Amino acid sequence: MAAKILMVGSIMMDLILQMPRIPHPSESILGTTYSNAGGGKGSNSAVAAARAGGEVSVCGTLGQDANGEALLGMLKDANIDVSNLVLKEGSNTGMAVIMLEEDGMNRIAIYTGANNDTAPEYVDAAFDGKEYDALMMQLEIPLESNVRAFEIAKERGMITCLDCGPAQSYPIEKFQGITILSPNETETDALVGILPVDDETCLAASKIIKERCDCKYVVLKMGDKGSYIYGEGIAQMVPTFKVDAVDPTAAGDCFTGVLVKQYAETGDIIASARYASAAAAISVQSLGAQPSLPEKAAIEAFIAERA
Repeated sequence: MAAKILMVGSIMMDLILQMPRIPHPSESILGTTYSNAGGGKGSNSAVAAARAGGEVSVCGTLGQDANGEALLGMLKDANIDVSNLVLKEGSNTGMAVIMLEEDGMNRIAIYTGANNDTAPEYVDAAFDGKEYDALMMQLEIPLESNVRAFEIAKERGMITCLDCGPAQSYPIEKFQGITILSPNETETDALVGILPVDDETCLAASKIIKERCDCKYVVLKMGDKGSYIYGEGIAQMVPTFKVDAVDPTAAGDCFTGVLVKQYAETGDIIASARYASAAAAISVQSLGAQPSLPEKAAIEAFIAERA
C-alpha cells in the first residue's frame, strides 16, 4: 500500500541564477543563465514523496498571483492533492533566489511571503475527514501551525517528521515524541551548537537533540557523506552514492520526502535512508529543485545498478 502523506509547509517559486562564482561585495558578475522552477522545502519534499510512489496531500498558502497559479499547476501535475492549498488575495507567493556557481555550490535567499499566512485553522481543515499515515513539516511556516499539525498527527498515532530547515534556533521541545527530527549540518549547529563533521560529533549532537524532543530517530543529513541515524539502538552513518553533482538544490528535501514515504511503508529506517540517498543522488545530477526529483522507477533502477 502506498503511504498516505500530509505535507504541512512551504511552497515557493525558485529563481535560479547561474554564474561563474558569487560576486564579492560591491562587485557585479555576468551570469550565464537564469530560470524558474517549483520549490520550497515543503513542496519539494511533497513532490519527491509523490514521485517515489506516495499518495501526497499538501496544506499551505500561495499568493493569488502568477507564481501561485503556476505552482498550483505544478503540484497538480505531480498528482498531489491540493484541496487544502489556499490562494490568498493580497499576499505574494513565496520565493527562493538560488545563486548557483559553476562548481555546483549554491547560496539561497528565502522570502517566505504567503507561507507566513498558513494558519492553524488551515491545518485543522486539512485533517478534517481525512486519514494519513505520515506528516511532514519544515521551518518555513509559522511555529503555531507546525505545532498544531504535530499535535493532531500525534493524537492519531501518525508518523511525524520535522525537517529543521532553514537553519535557525527553534523550540524543538514543542515536538515531544516526534518520530523523525532531521536537520542538516548547519541546521544542527544552529539547534545545538555542534557542527557534525564525523561520527563523534554526529553522536554528540544527536544525543542533545533526542534529549530535547524525545524523538524516535534523529536523522542528520550530511551531504555527500550520507546520513547519520540515531535512535532505537542505532547510531550509524548511512553512506550516500557517489555521483557528479550539477546542482545540490533540494537534495535534502528529496531525501526527507522519500525517507518518510519509505519509512511509512516499511518501518525500516536504515533501508529507507539508503533508498532516500539514491533519490537524492539522482536529484543532484540535474538543474533545479522539483525538475530534478526522480520517479520511483528511476530510483529502483539506480539502486539495482549499484547492487
